[in-house]
Amino acid sequence: MADPLPSVAGAQIASSFEGAGDGCGIVDASGEIVWMSASLGRHDPRTLASFVEVCTTTAGATADPSVPHNRRRFRSDGNHFEVILSPCGEHRVLGILLNVTARTRLSERLDAVDAAGADLLDLDAQIVNPLNVAERLALLEGKIAQAMDTLFGGHPFEVRLRNRKTDQLELVIGHGIDPLRIGESLYAREQGQGISGWVAASGESYICRDPDTDSLYLPGLPGARSSLTVPMLLRQKVIGVVNMESLKPSAFSDDDRIALETYGRYQAMGLNILDMLIVERSSTSERVSATLRDELEIPQQCLRQATRDLAVGRLGAYESLEKALEMLSARIKGATAGPQTVLGIDRLPRDRSRDPFIEGKRILVADDDANVRETIQGLLQEAGAIVENRPDGSSALDLLTRANADGRPFDLIISDVRMPDRNGYEVFRASRELTPKCAFLMMTGFGYDPNHSIVRSSQEGLSNFLFKPFQAQVLLEEVRKAFGAPV
Repeated sequence: MADPLPSVAGAQIASSFEGAGDGCGIVDASGEIVWMSASLGRHDPRTLASFVEVCTTTAGATADPSVPHNRRRFRSDGNHFEVILSPCGEHRVLGILLNVTARTRLSERLDAVDAAGADLLDLDAQIVNPLNVAERLALLEGKIAQAMDTLFGGHPFEVRLRNRKTDQLELVIGHGIDPLRIGESLYAREQGQGISGWVAASGESYICRDPDTDSLYLPGLPGARSSLTVPMLLRQKVIGVVNMESLKPSAFSDDDRIALETYGRYQAMGLNILDMLIVERSSTSERVSATLRDELEIPQQCLRQATRDLAVGRLGAYESLEKALEMLSARIKGATAGPQTVLGIDRLPRDRSRDPFIEGKRILVADDDANVRETIQGLLQEAGAIVENRPDGSSALDLLTRANADGRPFDLIISDVRMPDRNGYEVFRASRELTPKCAFLMMTGFGYDPNHSIVRSSQEGLSNFLFKPFQAQVLLEEVRKAFGAPV
């Protein structure tokens, strides 16, 4: 232990700095501790030796008391320390020791979060564009799942997006936490919607240290003993929440909260970028061009024939020309109308007979677009199927339940992803519960569905998807495959 300073100045220093930081001392250029506080003396010899070394180097190089203080860092037995150094007379330096282990570890953790975030946002268009909607979502989900495992130790988690119109918190990604039962929903509200609802409504993070005594907590992970929920912010707006749960009590700290808040922002940006990148393939110039070429082939043939008839004065030439122009206009409108279209019906064989794989099968079609569902119904009825259609998920589920109760279950369900009430995933999941052997074909248009029905259904075994607009022949082929026809 160093001798106390034998002066009034020394007494003043001792009085002023005794409680500073995690210890302080005055060291001269020879490495002698002229004075140190009691708290500095309580550190282990290795930490004390590192402190003296830092101070000695600075004391030997600093003869001018006017030189401002600076900072030096060192590590000792896994801890991180910082020394604030200031000249204290000739060839002496005052050092204040700070234990910055927690701050350093948080900084290193946030660096890891930033690296994971940069990887999440690295959605190169050349990589993403060739993928279909399900593959693109799976790519993003895989990156998020890997980062959550690395950064937060593999705790079960879920990501929910906030529906802009209804404020419903719709499940996007779930790992280890069971989804809500069919018909159950969460909303961004401070009362009655659990912690996730409160976080989404308030924009504040929430650490639940004991679910048994927390009035906000609603059961999620079976046996959970603590949880951490943070808002996903995009341009300061809450677009969703990330909820992480643990079987251990008080498993989450403020550092976990800060790290998850930061990564939640990256998730929000990643989902937003994906939303912009996921453009239905038919809306790209190449797909639009190809679709237009196909759709205009027959009208062009009719126009050429009508022109030839007109040139030779054939009877009815003007009427034929007018019909060809009407067909041309209708085809252009249909080919550029986006996803709500079934194309190429008139290119199917005129003398097509009933299909042995489709004939007699009971099929349910659910889509909120009347043209789509009625067109599909007509095509499949011509192939010999018994087809019923419904305009939304709720009526489809009601019909599915009644048919099963009557002993006349459906053999195939064709459902759109996005409908006014129940989404495609809910219809799929209910069909699995009611009629496990029923085949399922899901339809989707541009963009990703806010419920992520495609990814969630894919995780549960669904592999049959139709991307609107689709050709009539493709629809028939997918239906035949669903019934076991050879590929």
